[in-house]
Amino acid sequence: MIKGLIGVIVPVYNVEKYIAECIDSILAQTYTKFRLILVDDGTPDNAGKICDEYAQKDQRITVIHQENAGVTRARARGVEEAYDCEWITFVDGDDTIAFNYLDTLYKAVCDDIDIIISHFQNFTNLKTDFIPIEIYRHYLLAEQFISPGPCCKLFRRNLFNNFTFHIPRNIIIAEDAIMNIRLSFNTYKKVRFIEEIIYNYRQHQESAYHSHTRTPENEQAIQEQRIKSIPTNEIDKYIKTTISIRLLRFREFWGYKYAVEDMKRSEFYTNLHADIKKYKYNIPLIDWVIFNHSNCILRFFAINTKKIINRIFS
Repeated sequence: MIKGLIGVIVPVYNVEKYIAECIDSILAQTYTKFRLILVDDGTPDNAGKICDEYAQKDQRITVIHQENAGVTRARARGVEEAYDCEWITFVDGDDTIAFNYLDTLYKAVCDDIDIIISHFQNFTNLKTDFIPIEIYRHYLLAEQFISPGPCCKLFRRNLFNNFTFHIPRNIIIAEDAIMNIRLSFNTYKKVRFIEEIIYNYRQHQESAYHSHTRTPENEQAIQEQRIKSIPTNEIDKYIKTTISIRLLRFREFWGYKYAVEDMKRSEFYTNLHADIKKYKYNIPLIDWVIFNHSNCILRFFAINTKKIINRIFS
């Protein structure tokens, strides 16, 4: 392992229109002690060919071509290749990073830090330099205050193990959040936060987030992976934290889109209801109406009232 060497891992799939801009932003870094690992996850477009062309021009670039296995396996393969790196960061193939991205993150490195995170667009809402690891875990599990995704973060390479990426392929949207949760339980050191926007996130309709439809079955599978990510002796300490994000998903997608009886028969609803009762979760009145009432009109009114309240306070 080479001290100070950063492995920049980029999964590549259907990003032909964006990958050159992404690579250019990485090669333009003021911090030059890095390896750029491009993992072509069986992309059907010309993105893989573009990666090969860049690799011929810069020896810091490694290109890996594999059959399509999903973004989780692409990231895992990249980490595996970065065996000589002390640190790991992830960049999505349709995004770009500021010229001082690596420099800013690495300046925050010290012996008692394993994870460094920076501001992510309008998602991150913190006013602190350091976060106790227990609080950071709660933030990840509740998907609050910090981005649950892998980008805008710098991880020590030794935090990763086989379990980090042992995530079923049907978990599409939240797979990166699960990865982060698992990494957080591999350290007891505080987390460093940098209040600076150094990552340029591109939103477009071709992304996995916009092309994937949430279902009760999928959300239950995500919750099961969250629980698996928590050490057995600490489950009661952290599982209550997951109730808020599950209630949010319930409001957004199932409050009035699903028939009441079908909804109440789902494993997701049953488990969420049981956890609210078991952990004596103080559910707000509007959420109580949404969660329990069978009148569709009343639930519809409550859901939209909640949306208005959230928008006002946000």
